[in-house]
Amino acid sequence: MRRATIKDVASHAGVSFKTVSYVLNGGEKVSDRTRDAVMRAVKALDYQPHRAARAMRTGQAYSIALVAYGADDTPAYGNLADPAVAVIVAAMTEVAERQGYTLSLTNFTNADLGAYARGLAQGHFDGGIFIPFANNAAALTPFTHAPIVVIDQPDMPEDVPVVCVDYRSGIRDAVKHLHARGRRRIGFVGGPRDLDAYHNTERYGGYHDGLFTCGLTHDPALVVGADFSFDGARAVFGQLMTAQPDAIVAASDRMAIGVLREARARGLRVPEDLAIVGFDDLEVARYVDPPLTTVHHPLTLLGRRSAELIIDRLEHPAAEVAPRVTLPTHLVVRDSG
Repeated sequence: MRRATIKDVASHAGVSFKTVSYVLNGGEKVSDRTRDAVMRAVKALDYQPHRAARAMRTGQAYSIALVAYGADDTPAYGNLADPAVAVIVAAMTEVAERQGYTLSLTNFTNADLGAYARGLAQGHFDGGIFIPFANNAAALTPFTHAPIVVIDQPDMPEDVPVVCVDYRSGIRDAVKHLHARGRRRIGFVGGPRDLDAYHNTERYGGYHDGLFTCGLTHDPALVVGADFSFDGARAVFGQLMTAQPDAIVAASDRMAIGVLREARARGLRVPEDLAIVGFDDLEVARYVDPPLTTVHHPLTLLGRRSAELIIDRLEHPAAEVAPRVTLPTHLVVRDSG
């Protein structure tokens, strides 16, 4: 099949090819009706801009780096095999490709930012989206001269767009839900206890907030840390059960499913003997037995919003106000708790 051209788009939309070019390159002085007609034609014809030609014309690479980072001695608790991360990346890629950009994964295994620095210097990237393994805003200081968007790192300079998730209220609501159902010994399986990362510390904070709101006493024996994995949660299950919880909130669905699997292996009934609530609302949460009650983590929205912000920054570099976005969470009640 012949590849659609910009003139095909213009003919389909009933406008000039110069108008199509103007719209696709971020021009604002056209009517909403014209812009909509052009974008409908782009979608109908599956028009793909010729990136190499556009890059030569504009001096942009039309490539966005997705970079994980943290402290130099912090292990990488996130990786592309994590289904939650995969959902975020898929949403970013969808938005980027729709706007004629590629998403490049420069580093997702450790805290080294060298690959991004080299790619930026060589013109391979126009900017980056940064996901922290640990709180380390200072590590991004050398890169703020180019457009960046940062996820879950609220202590960035005011001119840097930041997207965070309201982990705290999500975990708090999970505790309140369990308390309303008569549970009084509510345990928590969080991330590594020594991991200084917003997404981790806010989850722990939400658990403590929930206990306080419900008038429950904090028992340190009811709190354990794991590595966000199925097996990590299973490994600490025995330790947590010595405190005799009647419910457990886990900081991720993977850990919640690990807890569920271990509870069933030990002959416990879920939720009768032990109620379980996760965090993420992954697709698999609907298909475990029993289906998992969980906090909906807006993974797709997080990916989309981050990509939209970096593209907006790239195409409107003179904008003075950097958005600060906090995405809400909500509880999804199923059968496990």
